Amino acid sequence: MARRAPAPALAAALLLGAVACGAGGPRPLALGQENCAHCHMTLADPSMGGELVLSTGRVIAFDDAGCLASFVNSGGIAAGQVRSLWVSDFLPPHALLPVSDAVFLRSDALHTPMDYHLVALRRPVADSVRAALGGELLSWERVLQTLRGHAEGSS
Repeated sequence: MARRAPAPALAAALLLGAVACGAGGPRPLALGQENCAHCHMTLADPSMGGELVLSTGRVIAFDDAGCLASFVNSGGIAAGQVRSLWVSDFLPPHALLPVSDAVFLRSDALHTPMDYHLVALRRPVADSVRAALGGELLSWERVLQTLRGHAEGSS
């Protein structure tokens, strides 16, 4: 017996429910299909990206955690408009992490899209990755402060 397509009202309700459940969180990065909002390079590496989710639900994508931090520092988006910030876990499966749950490794051994030499990691493995690659572990607040100081020093 063939299935009938759902009635338009039911289909609309299901779509609205799916959208409401996903509001506030990240969406998969469209690798090879979308550009970084800061540097405009095509997103290519699942271990390096990030997203800013606005209070409206709109998602702004980045190819590098440093690009996300620089964009936040630029003041182009008011703090009240930001619902959440996400970064790609450097280690597989490269899931997006809230910036508050991530530790950032800054190391010259890391080659990142825009040469920030910065990646996000889950807390339990951050020390071992730092031991293997060298560098310094930073909180999100320290990343923002460091990049803000670097931008002011280069002006």
